Amino acid sequence: MQLVSMKEILTDAFKNKYAVGQFNINNLEWVKSILKVAQENRSPAILGVSGGTVPHMAGCKTIHDVVIGVGNYQKTDVPIVLHLDHGKTKQACIEAIDAGFSSVMFDGSHLPFEENLQVTREIVEYAK
Repeated sequence: MQLVSMKEILTDAFKNKYAVGQFNINNLEWVKSILKVAQENRSPAILGVSGGTVPHMAGCKTIHDVVIGVGNYQKTDVPIVLHLDHGKTKQACIEAIDAGFSSVMFDGSHLPFEENLQVTREIVEYAK
């Protein structure tokens, strides 16, 4: 299974007028179930990972490898996004990018606006 970008999945959804669900994952069973239902319904899906889930599931690389492993095992061939949802730090976003997540969302709402903007720019440049 290969992950796709958020842009790819949402561009098609907008063009063809359908919604794409994001489902937060917390363990292996959730990953298996979400990918199974996405495949059965031939529906793209976004697997969301919160900051609290990262240490619970042994880090971004482990999460990525579990999602890919389950997807391959279950022969998932619908578009899937692995998304870090509300990454609170630049480092959290970088770790997700380096691990192979296909999408990250930096939540700098706790920072002053100018600092939020600067960190967001740095993450975008790193992701390129």
